[in-house]
Amino acid sequence: MACRLFATLWQNHHSVSFECRADQGARHLMRSIQRNIIALSLLAAGLCGNGQIEAGQRQPPIYSPAELQEDYAVLRKALETTYPSLYRFTDRSIMSQYLDDAFRSLDKPETETEFYKLVALTCARVHDEHLIPRPSEAYYLSLKDTHHYFPFSLKIIDRRLYVLTTAQPNSAVPTGSEILSINGRSAEELLATLLPSIPSDGYIQNFDLRHLEDYSMTEEENLFDLNYPILVEDTDSYRIEYIDRSDQSKISVAVVAGLGQSDYKRYLYDRVKLKAPLEFKYLASDIAYLRIASFLPWHRARFKQDFYALFESIFKDLNAHHTGNLILDLRNNEGGDGTGEKLLTYLLNKPYRHFASAEFKFVGSPPVSAYLQNGKDLSVDESSVERTDSGMYRLKKTSMPLLDEQRPDVNHYSGKLYVLINGATGSMASVVADFLKGNGRGTFIGEESGGTMEGNTSHSIARLVLPHSKIRVAVPLLKTVNAVAFTKGRGVEPDYRVGPTIDDLMKGVDTELMFTINLIGSKN
Repeated sequence: MACRLFATLWQNHHSVSFECRADQGARHLMRSIQRNIIALSLLAAGLCGNGQIEAGQRQPPIYSPAELQEDYAVLRKALETTYPSLYRFTDRSIMSQYLDDAFRSLDKPETETEFYKLVALTCARVHDEHLIPRPSEAYYLSLKDTHHYFPFSLKIIDRRLYVLTTAQPNSAVPTGSEILSINGRSAEELLATLLPSIPSDGYIQNFDLRHLEDYSMTEEENLFDLNYPILVEDTDSYRIEYIDRSDQSKISVAVVAGLGQSDYKRYLYDRVKLKAPLEFKYLASDIAYLRIASFLPWHRARFKQDFYALFESIFKDLNAHHTGNLILDLRNNEGGDGTGEKLLTYLLNKPYRHFASAEFKFVGSPPVSAYLQNGKDLSVDESSVERTDSGMYRLKKTSMPLLDEQRPDVNHYSGKLYVLINGATGSMASVVADFLKGNGRGTFIGEESGGTMEGNTSHSIARLVLPHSKIRVAVPLLKTVNAVAFTKGRGVEPDYRVGPTIDDLMKGVDTELMFTINLIGSKN
């Protein structure tokens, strides 16, 4: 919860002018009255409940309906005037009705976390993995004294929750245990609450599931750790019903304490273990393995890896050795930059089209520039686009080389390709998988990828900050359509659907990789 220190700063923030609002002076008077009522209510609650409010006790700022509606109106304006894919996966009338109903629901005072639930659900309703909400910076600062972090990491298999790691070596709940309930809520009830809040592409469900796990070594938190205290309950104690993997004949119960922020960060960094983003090795004389954990520039810089130089070296080596089989591992790769597009030139062996189209919603500055942290840095040059019949602004071929035909690199690989993917193969990693699949290149093993084959909305990102709650939303600006055949709202489907069992994970077996090695062996 954000502390009172930040409430004063937020409440003094200048309000936004809308044509349908009452005049500004009347609004300020109404807010002052509402805040006084709220303050008296809090004081009365403290005096009539467990005694007086303790000195220094933090209370979250509470926002009036007018402030909440103003914040939501800014979010809606950004979606309708700046974001180009609002109706990509949801019918316009259905989405408009949802936004109307959400706005009308803001008829009582709420804290940031209460309002954040609605913002998160709204963003997720759009079905875009790049439309990402985040609580305010003040909310994160307020967590330093909390102990609400879950002391386990989870693996979700067939919608069942398993303990993958524990924060303490002698945990009351052993690793490998299946969690049946947490504080009286069943595993299915928790998934039903948490999954709808996760922004994901199209109609793909694997993406949501993986993001409740440690889906990427480059993330600062997984979405179970972030969203459980906001969407389910903010607690520092967890009563867990579980079945021990070593004795499945009974249901056991344990009560465990939550972790503080510093302990949680140490635990998270220990379990995700940041490693070099690119790994290349030979598993056998005729089987090479290329793992790319991310296409993020900072990740490469951290380990001093130059992907362009490495790609050239790796593929020259593969061709020099006449390597017959290459395994490309894109699991848990959340994406990154154009180095993924460069990788495609080494893996595709004939000319191909990349984007069929790329469109913006606006020209010039974004219509919501006043609420953007980076509003001054974002502009669409009118000379670089042409207006379409639908009112969008389509990039000209001369403005984006990827709209032209692409040619393979002279050192491209022509051997057999096997691609490992899962629900956390997103953004640029999913783009790589999309074009390999769309061009009939490779055999795919794992589960449906996290990004839709038709293309994503990304590239330029506007950093929206709502005026009162200071909740942040990353709003992608460029809608792309890939030049491949696709099923609406779906990702790359694997040729072999393979996933680990909890026994595999506890034994350290890489199920998908072992399956692929055996598959290669069976074909030789």
